[in-house]
Amino acid sequence: MIGWSKAEGLLDEKLSREDFREIIHKEYFPREENKRRSGQVAGDLWRFIREIALNHYVLIPTEGGFYIGRITGPASYDEMKIFNDTAYRRKVEWLNDKKPVPQEMTTEELQKKMKSILSVIDATVLYDEIEFTLRHL
Repeated sequence: MIGWSKAEGLLDEKLSREDFREIIHKEYFPREENKRRSGQVAGDLWRFIREIALNHYVLIPTEGGFYIGRITGPASYDEMKIFNDTAYRRKVEWLNDKKPVPQEMTTEELQKKMKSILSVIDATVLYDEIEFTLRHL
């Protein structure tokens, strides 16, 4: 799941990235003239909704490690989850028996990628490293 739940309508396939930014800006940053923050949020939401595909891996960093999951469903919007800011969702199959993977069990490249300041990043170039980690758990 990802936040920014009050920015309704982002599942509309006709929307452009600029449309995402405008919806987010109007809902969350209406007093800001600069659209930098709304652009960063729009990028995360765009990747979460549009670029993540079925069977892609998802990595969730945690203290000293990370969880690995596989995307099993399309992006969805659950209005009942607006109140706790988790309305935008993807179904995930959690791997490694839902246990965190210690960071030292993976490559340096993968560890660096997980230190990104972005909430949603593309790590498809590191699929081999992710698969290597899963095989050696």
